[in-house]
Amino acid sequence: MFEGDVRLDDARIGDLVDLDHARLLLGGGTFSMRRMQAPELRFCPDEIDIGRVVLTEATVGTLVDSMSAWSMSRPVLSGFVYKRLAPSGPFPLPERLAWLMAATLGEYDPEPYEQLARVLRAEGEPQDADTVLLARMRSRRQTLGGAAKLWDAVQDVTFGYGYRPGRAAVWLAVIWGLGSLWFTLWPPDPMKAGEGPAWSAPIFTLDLLLPILDLGQETQWHTEGISMWIAVVLAFTGWILATSVAVGAAAVLLRRN
Repeated sequence: MFEGDVRLDDARIGDLVDLDHARLLLGGGTFSMRRMQAPELRFCPDEIDIGRVVLTEATVGTLVDSMSAWSMSRPVLSGFVYKRLAPSGPFPLPERLAWLMAATLGEYDPEPYEQLARVLRAEGEPQDADTVLLARMRSRRQTLGGAAKLWDAVQDVTFGYGYRPGRAAVWLAVIWGLGSLWFTLWPPDPMKAGEGPAWSAPIFTLDLLLPILDLGQETQWHTEGISMWIAVVLAFTGWILATSVAVGAAAVLLRRN
């Protein structure tokens, strides 16, 4: 049993640090392991009172922990390095993200997110690693203001900051369908009567949405009024989403390599 403040700062331990079945009665105090080095940390106490567990700049080979171990304490994880996670019992990713959120409450600290993502990727969980990095970006949004926060939210919704490039492709498909429906109901007039290609609302909309393709439709038809503004929005949206898909796909390939 440990009561009040406990300090293992700068400790160099050749064996494991075993807190299995321990009782940590911090009483609002701190269990500090700053800059501690150990091959393994087993943090699975049976009881823990409200307080802080400080692992700032500590280094361990394996972290063995459990969800309940962190439920009544606030972790401090800045600079904490671990090479392997071996949770004792179920510790799903949403709960692991809640662990990081508790550790960075009220501030933006990307390092704990990046550390967890590195370990997950090394353990063959690239999708979980991307989910962690996506959560890191959402955490950063809280530090932004005004237009920057709005633009940040747009990047999240449209393509998940590049970690969800498929999301942008879905948005493209939805907007293509809506644009095709609009121009089917309200087709534009030809630039020159009797000339140009046969009218196709889906191809016309696709020509607006995909800036790198020229399907021979966009310049052959004259839009005006609401249709003109819809065409402008489609072209602008297409630039953003098509670029997002390309950048996101390239990022995925780089991370896999």
